[in-house]
Amino acid sequence: MSKGIAGLALTGLAAAVTLATGLFAAPEAAAQTTWKMHIIWVPARPEAQSYKAFVDQVNDKAKGKLKIELHQGGSLGVKDVDMLRILPAGNVIQIAGLYPGYMTRDVPEYTVTLPPGTVKEPEKMVGALPTLTKIYEETYNKWGIKLLGYVMHPVRDTHIMCKEPITSLAQLKGKKLRVWEKFHVDTFAKLGVAAQVIGQNDLYVAMKTGVVDCAVYPIGFATTVSLQEVAPNASYLFPYVLHPLNLIVSKKSFDALPADVQKIVTDTAQQVQKQTIDSYLKGTYDRQAFEEFSQKNGRLLQAFPDQDQAAFTKTAREVWEATAKELGPKATESRTAVLKALGN
Repeated sequence: MSKGIAGLALTGLAAAVTLATGLFAAPEAAAQTTWKMHIIWVPARPEAQSYKAFVDQVNDKAKGKLKIELHQGGSLGVKDVDMLRILPAGNVIQIAGLYPGYMTRDVPEYTVTLPPGTVKEPEKMVGALPTLTKIYEETYNKWGIKLLGYVMHPVRDTHIMCKEPITSLAQLKGKKLRVWEKFHVDTFAKLGVAAQVIGQNDLYVAMKTGVVDCAVYPIGFATTVSLQEVAPNASYLFPYVLHPLNLIVSKKSFDALPADVQKIVTDTAQQVQKQTIDSYLKGTYDRQAFEEFSQKNGRLLQAFPDQDQAAFTKTAREVWEATAKELGPKATESRTAVLKALGN
């Protein structure tokens, strides 16, 4: 065979090998998937840090088969109130962290599933998780969403934070109070206190400009929004027991993953859930946050009197029952199931 013919043969062989290699490599490239993850919390919030831990662990374990890009602070423009309508398709975002109370437009009964201030013992939250899971999954299954697990709230205590020292319901009357949901507007109204809903991202300015005098807010989160600068006086009123934060994914997107990657996602979600539950039960974050709050000139005052705390819980329970009845049988059924799970 001449050198020319041999060269052509070798060239042809190389081309065939290259083509074959490309054909075999194609499935590997196609197996790599990128997800966008939305959360409303800013990076300084401990909830955001827990979600980031989930993302980092999944990305490390998946080794390129799945990459989750975490977008914090609502930077993608996704609104939590629209989550049931946006997430299922899996084209804008594929995975998200969500406070279930934001679903009340599409699922009104979530207003009274577990309102803040109605449960006195934080530890009981963990025992109610199986019942809450059943309630959430009924909704998610309907909309094409998979519940992977929970990120437990890092704080256990809720305070009344004010410009001046306020340590009783009597002192709170006549003050303009910020709350984060309508349930508390109704509860405080029955106690003779005027309240309005203001988002946490607007709270600092609202306090500084006199729109409100006080805020219902945990000390544990105060320094993340510099609230101690405009409302340095904090007094405990009720436990921070409410919907656990959900970790949810588009079922369509999840089902498209290989089985081994699905397992990585679900196992990691359960690990983060356990870690955040353990921290919540120990009160680890609260203790650290109290120290930081004091170091930044915040003042932790004596708690509201026992009779005020009892009056608040009693009133919240009454609003819970009345609102559930207004919303209908489904809301009443969910409330009854949660109360049973809580041992009440």
